[in-house]
Amino acid sequence: MLAVSRTGIAFPLRNDATPMFVTKPCTARTVALLAIGCLLAFADTLEAQRRPARRTTTKAKATPDTAVLLAACGNGRAAACRTMSWMRMSGGVLVADTAAAIVLLEKGCRAGDARACGQTGWLLRQGKGVPADPARAATVYDVGCLAGDAKSCTSLGYLRETGSGVSIDVAQATTFYERGCKAGDPRGCSNLATVRDAAPEVMLSAGASSVSLLRAACTKNDAIACTNLGVFHESGRGVRANPARAVALYTRACQDHVLEACLNLGKMTALGVGVRAADPVRAARLFTQSCEGNIAVGCANLAVLQARGAGMPRDSARAKVLYAKACALGDTIACRRAQRP
Repeated sequence: MLAVSRTGIAFPLRNDATPMFVTKPCTARTVALLAIGCLLAFADTLEAQRRPARRTTTKAKATPDTAVLLAACGNGRAAACRTMSWMRMSGGVLVADTAAAIVLLEKGCRAGDARACGQTGWLLRQGKGVPADPARAATVYDVGCLAGDAKSCTSLGYLRETGSGVSIDVAQATTFYERGCKAGDPRGCSNLATVRDAAPEVMLSAGASSVSLLRAACTKNDAIACTNLGVFHESGRGVRANPARAVALYTRACQDHVLEACLNLGKMTALGVGVRAADPVRAARLFTQSCEGNIAVGCANLAVLQARGAGMPRDSARAKVLYAKACALGDTIACRRAQRP
């Protein structure tokens, strides 16, 4: 059996990032409508060939009245503030200016636009286009949470748990995670489960458990929850150990680009646990993904395969390079292995 240098277990994982300005993907219905539109346009062209030519005029696309929008935003119209913030973020009609967009979003937040609060907090927390300001982010997240934005509650819980911009307060973090979870944010459920698992003294609502919270969040496509639920099934924490179920959960999360899930799946694949048979070739691919994502254990495990020629050509020099990278990323055992002759 192949010995891998680490367990690769990545529990707990948390992430408070709120997606910003996401464009919805093109659906099958949209494609069908576009196809119908093209056919109708072609039919119009054929018909036009049978009719006398007419003079046509093209109307210029209307330009939003920025002065009117700005006045409406100043008068507490949240929708106008959000429109102006989009214009500031994207440029075009107005000069792109993230700092100005944040000011407009904050106005919308104060006017009662809960989503604007969440978007403002995310920009400030991540430092997107402006210096990171977690304390200011916490303030707007608080307003957004009170206004009913589930993601704002979860994000404020994360700041409270980690002490980013505010003092560490696990009890408060738990409260905000629970609010986010109850309001429909699966990440709130996932983070609440990890807090509960790390601190058994944290009380959950009647009937709730870390496993049930993770299962609910995973069902709502929270890939990090699926990863952590996989850890429970692999280790038998809170449920009967089920390696095959863990593999299924890790596979799902890895496909959603959670690198820790790819790492855990690689370990089980290399050892032949929860799968039909050990597959070092696939394990090497999975460890490569996590190593390229700067996960130290992924680099160390990939070095083990490279040194032994398992799933890839044997190459001691390349293995030492991988151990050195794992060392630079904080793996102390890899540091010792990198120095071996």
